Amino acid sequence: MSQHIFKLLAASETSAAVPRISNAKMLSEPENKGIHDIWVNEPENTKEFAGKRIAVITTDGVEEIELTTVLHFFRSRGASVHLVSPKKPDFPAIFGIEIPDIRATHIQTIHYIETAGWIAFDRLLDSVSESEYDAAVIPGGVWNPDSLRADPKVLDFIRAMAAKGKIVASICHGPWVLADAGLLKGRRATAWWSMKNDLTNAGATYIDEAVVIDGKFITSRSPTDLAEFVAAVGAAL
Repeated sequence: MSQHIFKLLAASETSAAVPRISNAKMLSEPENKGIHDIWVNEPENTKEFAGKRIAVITTDGVEEIELTTVLHFFRSRGASVHLVSPKKPDFPAIFGIEIPDIRATHIQTIHYIETAGWIAFDRLLDSVSESEYDAAVIPGGVWNPDSLRADPKVLDFIRAMAAKGKIVASICHGPWVLADAGLLKGRRATAWWSMKNDLTNAGATYIDEAVVIDGKFITSRSPTDLAEFVAAVGAAL
């Protein structure tokens, strides 16, 4: 099954028309063997995280490989994983923004700048409680966390998870949400390299490492850190 998914991923890509991340090219590089193996190899223990509940908080503009790798890794190992999204946005006409009807049930993923596909979400943010989950994961993609950090309901959910000692994990630009929730002050954390000042201004000590763990907070820098990131979240579970 995983081999089939990987072949489909590679076959679906055509020549780049805009700057993008090629998932197929990325996973074929030797340095990314750990991520490649997550997709290609069957897990040794398909019940490793049975009984564990994870909320993956995301919206339009999420980096596809970050979202799908997190979903695949934990679902294939027995965890109950919900992709949780804020409801379809409604902008004032003055902005001229049009949102397709599919957004009522799906979110738009990206490959860096290139739009990718639509992925159905499982739950609306309005319908979930922090008491339902053991961990919250926030993937990156610049547009996604920039929207999430402006949503008071997202910030309240993440704060509630942290207040109850639950795992809060984020990768790439995702730590923006943790910063705006006021959760990074006095903590060690990492993120996409250009966000060093954002994290520092939020009161964090920025560490340039693949994974930084501070208590129940887990952060990583980029898609190339995905194997280490999911392993760290799994170990915390």
